[in-house]
Amino acid sequence: MAHTPVLVKEVIEYLNISENSKIVDATLDGGGHTTAILEKYPGVKVLGIEFDPVLFKSLQLNNDRLIKINDSYVNLKTIVEKYDFKPDGILFDLGLSSWHYEESGRGFSFKRNEILDMRFNPELQPESAVDIVNKSSEDELMELISYLGEEQFAGNIAKNIVRTRREKPIVMTEDLVDVISRSVPEWYKHRKIHFATKTFQALRVAVNDELGSVRKGLTTAIDVLKPGGRLVMIAFQGLENKVAKKVFKEKQKEGIIEFVVKETIKPSWEEQKSNPRARSAKMKVIQKI
Repeated sequence: MAHTPVLVKEVIEYLNISENSKIVDATLDGGGHTTAILEKYPGVKVLGIEFDPVLFKSLQLNNDRLIKINDSYVNLKTIVEKYDFKPDGILFDLGLSSWHYEESGRGFSFKRNEILDMRFNPELQPESAVDIVNKSSEDELMELISYLGEEQFAGNIAKNIVRTRREKPIVMTEDLVDVISRSVPEWYKHRKIHFATKTFQALRVAVNDELGSVRKGLTTAIDVLKPGGRLVMIAFQGLENKVAKKVFKEKQKEGIIEFVVKETIKPSWEEQKSNPRARSAKMKVIQKI
């Protein structure tokens, strides 16, 4: 499945790009936003960052105006200093790539029976979802699934994970889905959202410290952005949005940034129909003073 970037037109509009702008794409993914920017503006330079080494190597992006970096956006300050790249605009698209679900083989999706890995960069991250599921206490699991997954049946799921792993370690995605299935009521399995979605989300967010990374990444991005420069962030989860709001409000209070648009920007109905993944996308735009 090809990764279709969301809100491309809006990203280009709100980044307020001029002919010789320098733009950081902090979450390169499949390169959709970067490709659109480079095609529209022949004088623009982009520094693109992708944390996943396998996805990074698979990128078919070759352009002499693009610097590609295999690193995490939490290291943004070091990266821009190394390349003497002072950004006029920075983009964060915090959605998970379709590649991770469809092709990575790391257990991001409950639709495939794969090892519960869920690390974006297994070369650098020591702890996988298998480790968390089989080593955390029942209380730790309940708190993690409840907070990071916003799962109402977190207590039952945590209890059954601990019971099940006493007999045999939970290693594969199907093993975990089976435990979740036994932990939730029957009506819960017939809703629009799959009953395993929130638990899988919680584990992925925990494994990759996504909320901590978002906070550090956005704070650093505001720091390195040129005065007058803009930061555009697209989030797909409520918790990421909460973290972003908190960072932006803190920086607004300090007089460092201002909101370009106060309301959240959402994809058009046409885009949501053609790309169902876009339905939960929410975009915020700020400008450095």
